[in-house]
Amino acid sequence: MRHEPLQMMRGHTKLVKGVAFFNDGERVVTCSRDRTLRIWDVQKGTLVGVPFQGHQDDILSVAVSRDDNRIVSGGSDRTIIIWDVESKQKVFHPLVKHTDRVRSVCFSPDGKRVASGSHDRTVVVWDAGTGRPLTTLKGHDNWVWTVAFSPDGLKLASGSWDRSIRVWWADNAELIFNIDAHDHYVQSVVWSPGGQQLVSASSTTVKFWDTSTGQQIGQPCTGHTNDIHSIAISSDGSFIATASDDSTVRLWSAKTHQQIGQPLEHSNWVYCVAISPSGQLLASDGPGYDVYLWSIADMLKLHHGHERHKEELDSKQEADLVRPDVLSTPPSEGRIRERPDTSAAHPSHMVPATSPEDTSRACDEDEDSVKHVKLFDVSAISFVCSFSGG
Repeated sequence: MRHEPLQMMRGHTKLVKGVAFFNDGERVVTCSRDRTLRIWDVQKGTLVGVPFQGHQDDILSVAVSRDDNRIVSGGSDRTIIIWDVESKQKVFHPLVKHTDRVRSVCFSPDGKRVASGSHDRTVVVWDAGTGRPLTTLKGHDNWVWTVAFSPDGLKLASGSWDRSIRVWWADNAELIFNIDAHDHYVQSVVWSPGGQQLVSASSTTVKFWDTSTGQQIGQPCTGHTNDIHSIAISSDGSFIATASDDSTVRLWSAKTHQQIGQPLEHSNWVYCVAISPSGQLLASDGPGYDVYLWSIADMLKLHHGHERHKEELDSKQEADLVRPDVLSTPPSEGRIRERPDTSAAHPSHMVPATSPEDTSRACDEDEDSVKHVKLFDVSAISFVCSFSGG
């Protein structure tokens, strides 16, 4: 059974490339190749005011400040624009320093800085109060596709087509470590809410990393059959969502790295995904120019019920293993067995970033085919225990 949209938001005239929830949970903002930003009322599914206009080319990334007062966007015109939400006007003239398209933008948690990653292979940190560039982070050997501040604002992570993740001190551009993370280009990176982990997407896999050591944690999330473009993480850090060229959005447990429920199927590639602050809704794009919301509350409730049941069974089994009558049983007859340790971290390869690969993939030029962002009611999707920007 195909699930129908609960809420459709229609207005963009070209592909939607980014989506972000406001922290009040009542609005989302989207950016598009039609060179506009639009704010939508989540409950009504209607446009709030008029579109934001100012970019001279495709807008590829958008983010909202924690106080919901400002938006930052970046795009193919090589500029970053900081917007006042209430007036929908630019706070400054477009910020210019990059020499190629701006692929990713984000606010620091306190809203005082903005970071941008570009095809010029650099990351720039900006003063959000003055528009002045503070520092430039250099070291990647290929396009920088994704940037993200740590929850405390002290560190900055960047993912690149050189297949690496770099973690920097945000104030002085000092490199903390370089992770040779994936076999293919890194498309998206997010921090866990506590800052102890990074989550990255490349090709069809998602990996988790210890931010104190750069080591991989557990096994990758596998299941997608084509490139993942975007990752979003819930505000409590319990699950992530991924958007992929395999025409699905998937939810994954951040604890077990297993998929939650069935894939949410689209009829075409999916480029962006966002999770509401409450963790009850998702927004994504799809075939066409529309934006939809999905309800995921029932799916998560079912998942948590399965998890609790499994934990209860595991606890009972562990209690049985340490009962005196079990412990006194001779090893040849006993029921005590060594249990494999599946929680050990997998070491990463801490090596210099690789040289640029000769990529022949068309990044954006063929994306103008009609796409739709679909909203699904996933309350009826059954649970299966198994976890994208261009």
